[in-house]
Amino acid sequence: MANRYQHIADELRRLITAGTWLVGDRLPSEPELAARYRVSTPTLRNALEVLQSEGLVEKRHGSGNFVRRPGQRVTYAVDRRAERRGIVSTAVDVRLETALVEADSRLSSLLRVKAGAALAEYVFVSHLGTSPRSVARVYVPHAVARLGLPEDVSDPWGGNVRDLLTTAGVRVVTMTEQITARFPTASEAQTLHITMRTPVLVIQRTATDADARVVEGALVVLPGDRTEILLTTGSDIEEMEAAG
Repeated sequence: MANRYQHIADELRRLITAGTWLVGDRLPSEPELAARYRVSTPTLRNALEVLQSEGLVEKRHGSGNFVRRPGQRVTYAVDRRAERRGIVSTAVDVRLETALVEADSRLSSLLRVKAGAALAEYVFVSHLGTSPRSVARVYVPHAVARLGLPEDVSDPWGGNVRDLLTTAGVRVVTMTEQITARFPTASEAQTLHITMRTPVLVIQRTATDADARVVEGALVVLPGDRTEILLTTGSDIEEMEAAG
């Protein structure tokens, strides 16, 4: 037998599909819906989380729950042949915030620096309309370079920070990216307007110089329900022809 929250999710889904609430409309408040269905607020939130994980509803912290346009996805077309990263096929608005932080245990491991080392943090958050699509945190140790602000912040994955490194005379020789899937942290879920039951894709990126020193580290988090990544690579034949 289905749980009570599943029945409520079915009813709310039916109302959305029927057009009772249109895309962009705010749903009644959680206390109102809980009273309407005679359930506790936690039960009602479980029902809303089902719809959030399906991409039908988006929770905007401090504003409420809104009907989201289904099938709204962002495609990141990454062309490795051109050594480009995070090229976006769908136009998004990217906003940047910066801060001076100290390396915690996680960043110490990522950047191969001592805990407490001074880092420049660049936080790129991209939006499609009012919907957040990615958050990228890029770190550069002060021991590597003291950088300013990038003139161009159009790359939602923070690739523009590497332009600053190049200008500062730091040459990136190797870049490694590791992609994993997991559930978001509470902070990530709040930033991306998703439930903690919605899987995210995480790209961990490190860039090293000729001395194998990590000169940049990044953590890019993308909601799994609205993200596509298209990778383009050259064949061995193409590479041999280019070398010849």
